[in-house]
Amino acid sequence: MGKSYPKITISDIQAWTGSASFGKGQAYFRQGAILEPRRQGWTLKARCLGTSAPSYRVEVTLGDEGIAEADCSCPVGSGGHCKHVAALLLTWLDDPDAFHEVANLEAILEQRSKPELVALIRQMLQRYPDLEYLLELPSPKAGANGATIDSEIIRRQVAHAFAESEGGWGWRDSFETVRDLDELLNLAGQFLEQADRTNAAIIYRIMAEEILQHGEIVMSDESGRFGGLVDDCLEGLGICLESIQDSSARRDILQTLFNVYLWDIQMGGIGIGDRVPDILLEQASSQEKEILTGWTESALSGIREWGQEVLGSLLLDLQEETLDDEAFLAICRQTGRLKDLVDRLLQLGRVDEALRETEKAGDYLLPTLADLFVQHGHGTLAERLVRERAETSRDTRLTIWLKDYANQKGNLSEALAWATRLFWLRPSLDGYLEMRKLAISLNEWPELRHETLGQLSKNKEFGLLVEIYLEESEIDLALEALEQARTAARHRWEYSYSLELQVAEAAEKSRPEQAIRLYLDQVNSLIVQRGRENYAEAANHLKVVRELYKRLGRQGDWQALITSLRQDNRMLPALQDELNKAGL
Repeated sequence: MGKSYPKITISDIQAWTGSASFGKGQAYFRQGAILEPRRQGWTLKARCLGTSAPSYRVEVTLGDEGIAEADCSCPVGSGGHCKHVAALLLTWLDDPDAFHEVANLEAILEQRSKPELVALIRQMLQRYPDLEYLLELPSPKAGANGATIDSEIIRRQVAHAFAESEGGWGWRDSFETVRDLDELLNLAGQFLEQADRTNAAIIYRIMAEEILQHGEIVMSDESGRFGGLVDDCLEGLGICLESIQDSSARRDILQTLFNVYLWDIQMGGIGIGDRVPDILLEQASSQEKEILTGWTESALSGIREWGQEVLGSLLLDLQEETLDDEAFLAICRQTGRLKDLVDRLLQLGRVDEALRETEKAGDYLLPTLADLFVQHGHGTLAERLVRERAETSRDTRLTIWLKDYANQKGNLSEALAWATRLFWLRPSLDGYLEMRKLAISLNEWPELRHETLGQLSKNKEFGLLVEIYLEESEIDLALEALEQARTAARHRWEYSYSLELQVAEAAEKSRPEQAIRLYLDQVNSLIVQRGRENYAEAANHLKVVRELYKRLGRQGDWQALITSLRQDNRMLPALQDELNKAGL
């Protein structure tokens, strides 16, 4: 039987699920966790006993080149790269005859008479009474006669999906809710495929609205599955708008789109409904844009500053073809869209007004507004604005702007002055390198370097000195600065562990003895911290130490070292195991 199917190997399963899931799947397979294995065409299906649920639905479809796709109802089973899929495939490899063949579901149902189907449904409901609520779902084929879906039916379906279990809301409740809602989404898609966009829109609209009624669940959904469902509904509504002509139905759709967008703004902008403005601007008629403008204006009073800016952008876009300059400026002032306001004032040549508005800006926005002045040919004014603010502010964005602007003008001396100020505001290797580049161009580097290194030493910025000396290949100075950093630190965590490794790596060629000492310090620290990952990292460092001893012709010292280390840590089997794996 199995000869007609693509052959898969253990390696194929490992590659598909990953080594960790494969290992766990082997345990599930050996425990006989796969129940009711069956084969439908080239698709393998079964239930797999689980830990967080009685069982999971798992299936794998085979293709010409092996595993084509898979899925599992477990929390991490989307895409089918989990241990339950591994168990199913191992069961298939072990005994393909255990998978009894079942016909295609539609073919099975078509063979049954109406009384048989009714009896079968009754039997299913007796076993799973909770499925009774599905009986009221509309059929896309039934909708072909022009009947309109009762929106209350869809509301009840969503409410049922969100019905919490007695044990409280957990991942399983979330999974089952998303599954049920996804089935509703698929139903809307079926209506869409049959060109019944009116009924499709009803499902999309009610789903989006009702899901957001459960705001706490949506906001706590780290995976974003509920938000994804809402966005799918909005995309569907955008498609429906393309052909629905009924003004009342269109208004309902527009209202839902707008309400979702407003909900996201009120929640602080979590990303649900990001496509709404594009849909509205592409699909709304001129008359509908007027309605949307009214809704937007009415919503402004109940929205905080950031939200007002967002709605202000929508207002400007909705009225783009009808707004004159003064109306545009009024909306910008009303909604706090300072960038648009200043840009339009500069376009109109009203520079003094633009200056007054810019002076109101915070430090964060000022560089952006200064760029607008430069773009409109008022660079001198922009520089004055930023310079005046920089005198009283420690916001480095202002200093960065002044440095970059001086560079653009070709004034390297001024750029160096700003780069130097920026460096001392926030000393860093990048800042040092930028100072160096500018000072070299001005032939001022030797003196500035001497002053900078002296001040850093005085300020006890030994960690940064290590980075600088390493960048300049001054290994001895880097070793000295590292010792100073160690001495100055009251606690080990007050300087970066990675500095020791950087110095050790740099010292391997010219100062192997010092490199060995640094690596061994790391090894001892990692062993004290415990944990297999730390042991594995320690073993990697020891391999380097071994090579350094070999290069020095001191194999005996190395052997004494590793023997002593193993003996001192003989009660740590995981460490011994990692040393064995590393060949130590």
